Amino acid sequence: MYKLIASDVDGTLLAHYLTMHPDNKPAIAKALQKGVLFCLCSGRSYKSLKTIHSMLELPKNGYIIAFNGGVVYDVQSETVIYEEFLGLTLGIEVIKFFKSRPREAEMFVYVDFESVLVEEHTNATDAYSKISEISMKAYDDIVSEAARSGNIIKIIFMAQNSVLQKLKCELDNEFGKVADISFSSEYLLEVGSISCSKGNALQWLCNKLNIDIAHTIAMGDNYNDISMIKTAGLGIAVANAVHDLKFMAGYTTEKTSAEGAVAEAIGKFVL
Repeated sequence: MYKLIASDVDGTLLAHYLTMHPDNKPAIAKALQKGVLFCLCSGRSYKSLKTIHSMLELPKNGYIIAFNGGVVYDVQSETVIYEEFLGLTLGIEVIKFFKSRPREAEMFVYVDFESVLVEEHTNATDAYSKISEISMKAYDDIVSEAARSGNIIKIIFMAQNSVLQKLKCELDNEFGKVADISFSSEYLLEVGSISCSKGNALQWLCNKLNIDIAHTIAMGDNYNDISMIKTAGLGIAVANAVHDLKFMAGYTTEKTSAEGAVAEAIGKFVL
């Protein structure tokens, strides 16, 4: 019997960042009634995920995996109980490298749990701020401001996919051996600690809760979900997932995130 479900949010539980199929919430409630834990596992901040956690009416004695596995958050005690960050030195190097290139993408530098540094406010930064429920602070000298912060959790680049594909190749050449560089959506490329992944955070949480990893389900749609898909007892790709994730998953849903893929998976493997 499965004891824990770890679900990605955008593109898996939610469609288009904002909407959720009406079948998902009652299916999750039925899984909870059977004693199965449901854990949100996303690149979003835990502040943003707390809103979704509340919307789903998940138990307060639960956990959230945020920042692509960089944080495990205890909802009941409202504390971070696990963290794995990019770090200041490497983060500054990534920022300087990006600034040396032609400006083709937006850069979001997470320096704490409440705010993000940007070079200027644009329509894209405003839209991201609204969706992620995190404040944006613009600085002309973003390198100096990041250095003053004392820490860098992760860095996100936003642009058209063709631009990000090129940027990823360049970042891989420069930092691929010391940082994790992966897509969290078609338009978002994230740089984090080489040790930071959803899979590692899921394994850590299972160890804490004394749950055999074989008794877990992980669901996702994009490249940043690959680690937890491979780590969990059963990895599930939603129908709208990228091909590489489907190839590695033990099951691919017939439905997309917009059609209630999470409800389908819970119905098939839990209920």
